[in-house]
Amino acid sequence: MSKNVAVVTGAGSGIGQAIASRLAQDYALINIDINGENLAKVEREISANGGDVQSIVGDVAKRDTHIKARELATTKGTLTAWVNCAGWTRGAALHDFPNDPKVFEELMGTNQNGTFWGCAEAVHYFVNHKIKGAIVNISSVHGRRAWRDHAVYEMTKGAVDALTRNVAVTYGPYGIRCNAVAPGAVMTPALAQSFVDAPDPKARRESLELLTPLKRIANASEIAEVVAFLLSDKASYVSGQSLAVEGAWTSALGVGDIDEQLARSYGLDPKTGLPLG
Repeated sequence: MSKNVAVVTGAGSGIGQAIASRLAQDYALINIDINGENLAKVEREISANGGDVQSIVGDVAKRDTHIKARELATTKGTLTAWVNCAGWTRGAALHDFPNDPKVFEELMGTNQNGTFWGCAEAVHYFVNHKIKGAIVNISSVHGRRAWRDHAVYEMTKGAVDALTRNVAVTYGPYGIRCNAVAPGAVMTPALAQSFVDAPDPKARRESLELLTPLKRIANASEIAEVVAFLLSDKASYVSGQSLAVEGAWTSALGVGDIDEQLARSYGLDPKTGLPLG
């Protein structure tokens, strides 16, 4: 019996690594990342746990990277799932925007173009093999809400949501589904490093926790579980959606107050809602 195969971009660390580790339970994997050292480590970990995985070191901004993934998937089984996770962020003020490719060209290339080429190669395979496949794109709360000096990043994530809708509508008649997951703050190595680099690491972390009604930062595995659901038959009638997985962040009118008596009964700071101590 042919194996179901999933492609995961950005699988070398953070959310992408968590997604790859979770999907290894159900699929043979083709993992993609630009960081070969990280990618090899993830492959060893998945293989040690009995997973079937092969890796491609490449830049997702280039179509050839996705073509290689599609072709390799064909040799391993039936490609039924594709996750476009590779992405990163940089902030810069528009009124003094730097002449630096890392804050425009490379950001656009990875986040926006990379997701486009991934979708293109996924649907190319699905259509040519008459497969009712599923795609999940990793978007962000930044695709629907604004934060100072994040214009380019937010533009790319808004584009990811728009692309997701287009794929879902265009290819829905053939049983192909496409959804996005829009995380809020997730504890990845990059976010952890931002705390270390901050003048006041504790205050920096708490500033994010306070924005979220759940009063905590997500684990990458929590995003991975939602991705696995959206790819599965359990989500067979879910398509064209950008699902916010952000602890109710985008539902809140700012940082609201809380019931002080309830907070105390739960062992929380009655002013912030964060755990005491």
